[in-house]
Amino acid sequence: MAEPILFISEFSSPYAYIAAQMVDEVAKKHGRSVDWLPISLGHLWKAIGHNSQGVAPRKMQYSMKDWTRCARQMGLPIVTKPDSFPANPKVPLRVFYHLKASDPAKAEAFARAVFDRFWGKGQPISDAADLEGIAKELGIDPADLVVAENDEAAKKAVADAVAKAEELGAFGTPTFFVDGEMYWGHDRLDALDRDLAAKS
Repeated sequence: MAEPILFISEFSSPYAYIAAQMVDEVAKKHGRSVDWLPISLGHLWKAIGHNSQGVAPRKMQYSMKDWTRCARQMGLPIVTKPDSFPANPKVPLRVFYHLKASDPAKAEAFARAVFDRFWGKGQPISDAADLEGIAKELGIDPADLVVAENDEAAKKAVADAVAKAEELGAFGTPTFFVDGEMYWGHDRLDALDRDLAAKS
């Protein structure tokens, strides 16, 4: 079986939100699956010694225009800068890995819904209470959100995901790995697509 495309993302990343809408189509073209690996970008930066103290205002102004343009060109709803940006990803990450342990498909659906809530609707995602609507839509007992938040195995899975991203050489999101190659940025999915096509 062909190796899956590893998709490293962060819920506060608008470009990861965009990539989440694109990666399945590329994977299916080449008979690949997608392995979702959401992380805390702040923890990855700390692990690799990156100074993440602020972004130059001029760069941020441009970036907000750019990610909004990219989303709208794809027909995606987007809030340029949600009120709670950047979100603390601790709780949604723990819920994701709690779900992934038994139902990877539901974990992926959860991740997509978190992206949509934050970037598509501009609503908060950092607390368990923020995620209750998503839970109900996916048939998850909202009480399980608190269970997931305190799940030691899920906490470890989050830390392991960051460690895996560091080990592979990732430094930002979205990042994709497949067949030993790394691609950083949603706009590099085209290069990934072409590389996989060249192998077939």
